[in-house]
Amino acid sequence: MADVVLVYPKTGFDIPKVSVDLPLSLLAASNLVWQEYNTKIIDQRLDPHWQESLRQELRAQPLCVGVTAMTSPQIHFALEAARIVKEESGDSTKLVWGGVHATLLPAQTVQHPLVDVVVVGEGELSFRNLVRALDKKQNLAEVRGIAFKHDGRVIKTAPEDFVDLERLPELPYHLVDIEKYIGSQGRFLGETTRSLIFISSRGCPWQCTYCCNPRLSRRLWRCISAEKTFEQVVNLVDRFNLDAVAFHDEEFLVNRARAEKIAALIGGKFRWWIQSRMDGLKAVDLTKMEKGGLCAVQPGIESGSERILKLIKKGEMVVDIVEANRRLAQTNIEPLYNFMMGFPTETYEELMQSVDLAIQLLNDNVKAQISGFYVLVPYPGTEIFDFAVEHGFNPPDSLEKWAVFHRQHLATPWIQDRLDLFETIMFTSKFIDGIRLERRLKQALGGIPIPLLPLRYLANFYKWKWRKHSFDRGLDIKLMHWARKRFFHW
Repeated sequence: MADVVLVYPKTGFDIPKVSVDLPLSLLAASNLVWQEYNTKIIDQRLDPHWQESLRQELRAQPLCVGVTAMTSPQIHFALEAARIVKEESGDSTKLVWGGVHATLLPAQTVQHPLVDVVVVGEGELSFRNLVRALDKKQNLAEVRGIAFKHDGRVIKTAPEDFVDLERLPELPYHLVDIEKYIGSQGRFLGETTRSLIFISSRGCPWQCTYCCNPRLSRRLWRCISAEKTFEQVVNLVDRFNLDAVAFHDEEFLVNRARAEKIAALIGGKFRWWIQSRMDGLKAVDLTKMEKGGLCAVQPGIESGSERILKLIKKGEMVVDIVEANRRLAQTNIEPLYNFMMGFPTETYEELMQSVDLAIQLLNDNVKAQISGFYVLVPYPGTEIFDFAVEHGFNPPDSLEKWAVFHRQHLATPWIQDRLDLFETIMFTSKFIDGIRLERRLKQALGGIPIPLLPLRYLANFYKWKWRKHSFDRGLDIKLMHWARKRFFHW
């Protein structure tokens, strides 16, 4: 039985081989712990009997159970695990909460009766030192990077230093059943693609107001060297017989010379995917990147309005976005674009500028795809959070209330008079490229033949409506709304 149990909660949209990736946050948190303490990872997304798995581990009274959660329905499922811990073990096993949400709101999180300790920030050092302190019954106030309750008060210790990524050991992949996470996940062409996610850097130097990374990373960007990145990724590919890797770095092209060096080292041995800004793609040598195996990129476009781009401190202009897309069109690299809408003060005309930009990107590049149009969520820790509060947003005051947040929410006050418009754009954005949804369905069904004619008809139909700015709420949208509520936790 384990000394340390880590639970990865469901997210509300969990489809194996389509939306379920490696639980990197827990693998990172356990990276230094497992070498000293027997560690067990339970993934709610893949274990239909996770409650019994957790109860079985609790019978041995582990030192602690850790959960992680983003600001999303994942909190609901983390609380479900926390409830089991307290019902079965009381105070004998500590419930430790980590992840982005707890890092941004540590005091509010730890005040919840089901939470004993919060790990604030990166977990490798803080969590290892916390487990040691629990094992030896030492004063938790001496552990850096945590918050905990003592005599009815919340005590937050000094922050822990950032870890040196170059010196961290390889992630403990043996703690999970790796085969369950291998798949295309919609990032790569081909239902049988074997890929996993990998992170080679942390942080981001940009100051986008909708992102919490400026606060989490203090706008510091840290990376593993190109050589060590190549070594670790090749080991991952060889060890698990992969033919593709998705780099989940927040921004892969911060150091463009490093990116090009990684591409040269990989040399086309396998395909790979990155997240990047459009100005980075405009500046990097795409020919070298493609030759190195880069086959797909996922940039955040956010808006087609110059005013909104300035408002959110994106640091890019529409002309940069259009030019980078046209350069990508001259390669075989597939771009998948994210858009946002529902910003405070955004006008109907500015929203239509985003609609028009999406259509232009698809027209200029036959390989371009649209991930979706997502309604702005004023997450805690972001600069736009305060701006949203000024415009009438009433932030939740408990974990339970934060659990209703997700990237497709429709709760901010300034969009209430246009809910039908936002929901129609949100749903139909999944169809207009005529590529992505078809591919995702094929992958979800494991290659089972599906009727393509209806999907292609819908793609052409919705694209025609987008060109006309026609977003009436018909029976099709009502059915999608029902399906979302019926089958997903958002």
